[in-house]
Amino acid sequence: MSKRITFTESDQHTTSMDAIVNGGSHQSAGKLPPTYSAIELIRLILNRRRFVVVVTVAVCILATGVLLLVPNKYQSEASLLPSGAQDKMADLKRLAGFGAMSLSDENSSELFPEILRSRSIQDSVLSKRYHFSHNNRPMTLLLSQYFDQENPDKLRGEIDDITYIALDKKTGVIDIAVETKYPDLSRQVLNSYLSELESFNLFARRSAARDNAQYLGKQIEKTRIEMAAAEDSLESYQASNRNWLEGSSPDLLKTIARLQREVEIQNKKYLYLTQEYEIAKLDAMKDVPIMRVLDEPSLPVEKASPKRGLLLVTIALVTALSTIFGVVAADIWRKRMATQADPELSGLSEDLRAAFPLVGNLLQPSGKASEVEEVNV
Repeated sequence: MSKRITFTESDQHTTSMDAIVNGGSHQSAGKLPPTYSAIELIRLILNRRRFVVVVTVAVCILATGVLLLVPNKYQSEASLLPSGAQDKMADLKRLAGFGAMSLSDENSSELFPEILRSRSIQDSVLSKRYHFSHNNRPMTLLLSQYFDQENPDKLRGEIDDITYIALDKKTGVIDIAVETKYPDLSRQVLNSYLSELESFNLFARRSAARDNAQYLGKQIEKTRIEMAAAEDSLESYQASNRNWLEGSSPDLLKTIARLQREVEIQNKKYLYLTQEYEIAKLDAMKDVPIMRVLDEPSLPVEKASPKRGLLLVTIALVTALSTIFGVVAADIWRKRMATQADPELSGLSEDLRAAFPLVGNLLQPSGKASEVEEVNV
């Protein structure tokens, strides 16, 4: 009597694995990940090429639609020349841990990038109302309206995202750029940055000369009070001793001489401080950091972003590589299920094929069922 029994590749592999185990192997080969040669990988990819192409094309079509919805952005650019004395050893000092002393001149333009990124400058730029035209249509916007955001912290984050500031350490040139959806708005925001920087340098940024002038001003006021007090003391003493010029009392003459000497000291002190104060004021005026603009903010004509072609090529490559990785991972999964013959894994595979037919097809064996063999029982 003969009986027809059908063996699939999975059954044959399981039978061979059982034979290995029964033969005395101490390591279950079904638990080890399968290995692939270069030829096997190429063959697997070629067998699944249609799936890879379909997924890649679908993702690219979807990405193209999304990229077309992203508005063009225009970047206005400007450059500032260095000013003040620069420290040639700044990099070595930073490496040695002397970051706070990296500048030989506190009025150097090396501080400009940090000033431009400061919260006070950002708040001033955000508070302005911008008037510009786009497509021959006049527009008026606050940046809070442009970003559709009212939270101050988030607004600072938004304006930081559209602003680019870089310092060339070799030349000292500072490059600044602002990128928005409107060319004229980009230029106006950049102009606002530069005007706020100049205002900060003139009125808020402190220098050693300015501090010295303020100190001397306070000392002059203090000396004026002390001088007036000394003069009043001398006048009062002389008024109470009207005959001091004719008198011969040693105590009287001694007191008069002491009071006159005190008045003379305060007068000389006042004159010296007044001269130093005038010099310090002149130094403070010369010590104001100068903002020298190399390139004025430009009016952009060509869009700066998004670079749709480059993004689409990148998305296509990433999608294709990810799909190929998924194909290989699915083949490893399928082979492990075949070697382990685990009912739970088999059930999970069936569920995946039922829920996601396209993905589930990757778990199907790539080969066909083996030929039917006849076994005499």
